[in-house]
Amino acid sequence: MYYLKFSAKIMLLLTFCSAILFSEDDVVVKEMLPNYELRNLDKKKVEILDYLETGPMLISFWFLACEPCKKEMKFLNEFNNKYAEQGFKVISINTDNTRALSAVKPYINSKKYTFEVLSDPRSKYFKKTGGQLCPYTILVDHTGAIFSKHLGFNMGDEEKLEKEVLELIELFEAAENEKPKLVYPPLNSDSK
Repeated sequence: MYYLKFSAKIMLLLTFCSAILFSEDDVVVKEMLPNYELRNLDKKKVEILDYLETGPMLISFWFLACEPCKKEMKFLNEFNNKYAEQGFKVISINTDNTRALSAVKPYINSKKYTFEVLSDPRSKYFKKTGGQLCPYTILVDHTGAIFSKHLGFNMGDEEKLEKEVLELIELFEAAENEKPKLVYPPLNSDSK
């Protein structure tokens, strides 16, 4: 019994000391985007984290009967086109069930959207990322850390989203500039 009380006191002391030594400002734990395999509209399997190879991204979950989703998609397409050269991309994940899925590709083509569209017909990935209602938008930095999450869409929200997109791009560009550049000496023809 004495051992248990002593152990509890030690644990309490350690917890208190760690709170003093490491304030919330010192340690930042980021929520990471979970990887998952989905299919694109051509039924090819793709992994979500593969899209991070070129930079940050915005993931938007939506379904065909969702009018706010459709309003948001117009702006997401603009962001996808406007910031593609900086490595940013939009990944659109449709959550319609398999019966409604046949209408998704014609809808995307009719709007001439340029972003990648994936299918999550059982909403497994949607739920895994914390989604409950659509549109559900996640901004992810180039490391896979979740930068922000947004639920719903009202006109004017696109301005806040664009500011966050620009922040992500700025972070990505700063990280790219910090990478060491490998410089090789010129080949010397005398060294043969």
